[in-house]
Amino acid sequence: MYIGVVAPIATNDLLPLAERHAGPYPRGREGAPLISNLIKEYLRRGHRVVAITLDDKMGDDDPPFVHESPQLTYVVVPARSRTFRPNGRRLGRTADFFWYERRRMLAQLQRYKPEVVHAHWTYEFALAGLAYDPQTIVTVHDNALVIYQYVRTLNRLFHLLMARYVFRKGHWFTAVSPYMADSVQPWTKAKVAVVANPVVIPERASLVKAPLSQPVISVVVNGWDDRKNSKNALLAFKTVQQQHPAAVLWAMGTAFVPDEDAAAFCREHDIKNVVFLGPTPHDEVLKKIAASTLVLHTSLEESFGMVLVEAMAYGVPVVAGQASGAVPWVVADGGLLVDVTSVAAIADAVNRLLSNPALYAQLSARAVAIVAERFPLATIADQYLALYEQCLARK
Repeated sequence: MYIGVVAPIATNDLLPLAERHAGPYPRGREGAPLISNLIKEYLRRGHRVVAITLDDKMGDDDPPFVHESPQLTYVVVPARSRTFRPNGRRLGRTADFFWYERRRMLAQLQRYKPEVVHAHWTYEFALAGLAYDPQTIVTVHDNALVIYQYVRTLNRLFHLLMARYVFRKGHWFTAVSPYMADSVQPWTKAKVAVVANPVVIPERASLVKAPLSQPVISVVVNGWDDRKNSKNALLAFKTVQQQHPAAVLWAMGTAFVPDEDAAAFCREHDIKNVVFLGPTPHDEVLKKIAASTLVLHTSLEESFGMVLVEAMAYGVPVVAGQASGAVPWVVADGGLLVDVTSVAAIADAVNRLLSNPALYAQLSARAVAIVAERFPLATIADQYLALYEQCLARK
């Protein structure tokens, strides 16, 4: 099968270092490597893939960057760097709904002509895919309306309008959790199937986790906004320190840039032992998670929650929201689910885990089993490939 993937893709995630030998490569769109992992699984099974992404560090008028190997064609298309302010003679990319970027991605699809197209996220990538093939499969990773309700910016409003248009135009949709499928189903006549995010299962659960007596708690959050609820995570950690004064919090992601909002919040509330790591490469995030005692996840809403399954795969229990969108479905009984609007409830759950070795061991083992049963990369690839076959059969 010849598969087109139009999505955020980081070059470092997709291409091994040995293949990046001919000068500097554009970075693509950085983030969690789940899409690159899917592509590599398709290649391993003998399929051909053309993978198309964007990079806003390239010059607007640069030609697309193309890397070709026997089964993979990887294309990086320039994206404008500004959202609304003019980019030279062009508008900001959001101001015209990514018209320039969509047109250039469409040209690459028309050049390479994949049989089936899979677009991730319901914005510019989906619009480019649908312009090439109305039967493009679109995976829903978030609900644009929910995000706009928490982050009321013009940028998010325009993304909401793009998403609503995609749902009117598209015919094939998947969502990464039942919660996400249910939340967007009213927007489209097409049935939204559920295909979870894939996880690369570690060879073995971490054997170097910080001990309960000197716990290390990890939190990974991108965005210092009400939806992510990071203030409650920090306040709960302060409460935990009353029983566990040796506890340390590793804070990763854009919410925890040193000397910015989160650090100011900790100074204001006298919260100690927080290590602000800020934006952290994904490989390093995984190493930190594997070395942690537990992961704290206080988001009020999640479409899936990759950090949850990544922690669980290492046997690192999680404390997360009992009503936080997809979180209860993802975690099941592999962690403790609590009311994350309550600082006391969060702290109580953390203290229970740290004070009860038998409960900790039980949840650790169950977490590993849940991920192995429900989210392995091979299983998720099987589900997508079956969907591609259905799509092709109806053309």
